Amino acid sequence: MQESTLDSQNRVARSQHFGIERHLHRGDLVGKVIDAHSHIGVAFREAAQINFPYCSSAEDLAYRQKANGVDFGVVSPISPALYYDLPTLIETGELRPAARPISRVPYERENRLLLTDVYRFCPEHSGRFLPFISVDPGRLIHEQITSLEELEQEFPIYGVKIHPLMCQSRARALLDVGAPLLAFFAARNWPILFHASTDPTDPFSQASDILDVAERHPELRFCLAHCASAHRSSLERAAALPNVYVDTAALKIQVDLFRTEKAQGDQRSAEMLDVDYSDHVRFFQALVAMFPTTMLWASDAPYHSYITRRLQGGGVYREFRLKGTYEEEVAAWRGLTAAQQQQVNTNTLTFLFGAA
Repeated sequence: MQESTLDSQNRVARSQHFGIERHLHRGDLVGKVIDAHSHIGVAFREAAQINFPYCSSAEDLAYRQKANGVDFGVVSPISPALYYDLPTLIETGELRPAARPISRVPYERENRLLLTDVYRFCPEHSGRFLPFISVDPGRLIHEQITSLEELEQEFPIYGVKIHPLMCQSRARALLDVGAPLLAFFAARNWPILFHASTDPTDPFSQASDILDVAERHPELRFCLAHCASAHRSSLERAAALPNVYVDTAALKIQVDLFRTEKAQGDQRSAEMLDVDYSDHVRFFQALVAMFPTTMLWASDAPYHSYITRRLQGGGVYREFRLKGTYEEEVAAWRGLTAAQQQQVNTNTLTFLFGAA
C-alpha cells in the first residue's frame, strides 16, 4: 500500500503533536524494575462468556505498576478477535474469518488500540511502556506486514508478541509461510516474545517448535513465556542458546498448576524440574540460580488470574480456575537477592535491545 507524501507528513505531525516521537533506550531502563510481559486491550470472548480477566487499559496498568514499584512494562494486545466471526469465537472459541471482518488482518485493530491507548489516550503514562505488536505466524503474512508498516510510521514499537494458541496457528509456520515476518522483525531489531507450552493438547505453542525457530535464526532474540512449563529439557535447551530467554509470566498461578501436575505424577510431571513447587517466590529464586543468564521477570497482567474455558487444539477444551494478584507477581521479583535482580535486569535489557 503506497502512502502519499501528504499522508506521511500528517502522520509525523500527529506523532509530534502527541509527543510520541521519543523512544526508550537501554540506558533508561538500567537498574529498573521491568515487567517483561503484560497486556492492554479487550478479550471479547471472555467478556461475553463472563470470564476473567476481560480487559486492561494503559491507565489501569500504569497505576497497578506505580502502586507496586514497577518502573517499566512490555505491553501487547490480548487477542486477534476482530478479524474473525465474533459469534462463533464467543460461542466456541473457534477462529473463522468473518464475512465482513472489522480488521483487515489478524491483530490490525488490536495493535492500533494498544498503541493509541499508550501514546494518545494516556500520554502521561506512555514513558513507562514498551509496546509489542502481535501477529499471526501463519496467515495473511504480507498483508500483516503492510499493516505494521503503517503503524510504525506513527508509533514507536519495541518488539513482537506471538500467541500461537490464541491464533490457532503453529509457531513452526515461521519456518515456512511466516518466514517473511522474521525478516521484517530482524530488519528492525525487534525481539519476539512467545506464549510457550509443553501441554500436549496445545499443538500450536510447543516450546520445542519455538526453540527450533530460535536455533535457525540466531540473528533474532526470543523469549518463551510461562517458565517454559518448568520443562527441564526445554529450559536447558533455552539456556544453551545465546539468543533465547524465558519469562515468569503469571508465575503464581503457573506454580499452582505445576504443583498439581507434579502431584499427579504422570509422564509430563517426570519431565519437569526437580525443585520446590510449594511457593512461587522460592521457585523463581531456584530458576534464577539454575539459569542465571536466561530468566526474565514478568507478570502477564491482567492474566495473573485466569478463569475461563479455553479451546486448545483438536477441539479439546481446558478449564482454568486460577486466581493470583499483581502483588504476588511482584513478590517473586522482590524475593530475589540484589545480585539476582541485577542479573535479571541485564537479561531483560539484552532481550529488549541486544547486547550492550
